[in-house]
Amino acid sequence: MTESLPVSVKTAVPMWNLFRYLRPHWRFFSWSCFSSILNKVLDLMPPVLVGWVIDSVRREPPEWIANLLGTIDPWRLAVFLAVLGVVIFFFESLFQWAYQYGFMNLAQRVQHQLRTDAYNHLQTREIEFFENHRMGETMAMLNDDVNQIERFLNIGFNEILQLLVLFIFAGSVMLGVSWELAMVGLLPLPFVLWGSLLYQRLISPRYRKVREAVGALSSRLENNIAGILVIKSFTAEKFESGRVADASHQYKQANYQAIKLSALYVPLIRMAIAIG
Repeated sequence: MTESLPVSVKTAVPMWNLFRYLRPHWRFFSWSCFSSILNKVLDLMPPVLVGWVIDSVRREPPEWIANLLGTIDPWRLAVFLAVLGVVIFFFESLFQWAYQYGFMNLAQRVQHQLRTDAYNHLQTREIEFFENHRMGETMAMLNDDVNQIERFLNIGFNEILQLLVLFIFAGSVMLGVSWELAMVGLLPLPFVLWGSLLYQRLISPRYRKVREAVGALSSRLENNIAGILVIKSFTAEKFESGRVADASHQYKQANYQAIKLSALYVPLIRMAIAIG
């Protein structure tokens, strides 16, 4: 059993708190990152392999292949490259399974520890805290917010890691071909970074409203289900249905506002990259 970590510790960068929870599982985390990096490197190999095939058809195979086989016979080159392609795809799939299995299991471990720590911390709060916070908001924190950590570790962190590998790989190839061309390709990078920071600043308050709305909706549902006997006794089903519909509408509208901005982010970033 891992040591409980205090959830009340705050840092300027919340990501550091997450890495504190990853620290007890650093070997599992390192293996998952290693598998993800190798998967992305192998995923980038097919275009290189196609280039080798074209060179081999022209009887100008890469020097290391010619030295390894001791011949430039097209048939032997074709067999070698076909086997190499199968090996690449096999290990790409193997490492994809490895990082998906690793990150998913890691997410469950961190999620379990974070949820139990959050609940233990919740029990230390004064009664005034529970009087000032609706039950739905508290449940949203213990469920929805913790589940967001799982989504980040399963998908978000791996995408960031593989994007970094792609950037390094593509940048190395471009620098090898022409450093001037590489510099031109990097011109949009400051705009991409600026746009990402601006997006984060604009989207944060919108998602905060989503959290508030889902907390209000959860509170309404929890209160109504707990008090269903009272509702039926006073035949207030229609009235309470309207209140739930209003809370659900507020949640829907809050999500719409977040979606409007979220849907623009990737196309605008791609446009900046395409212009570069």
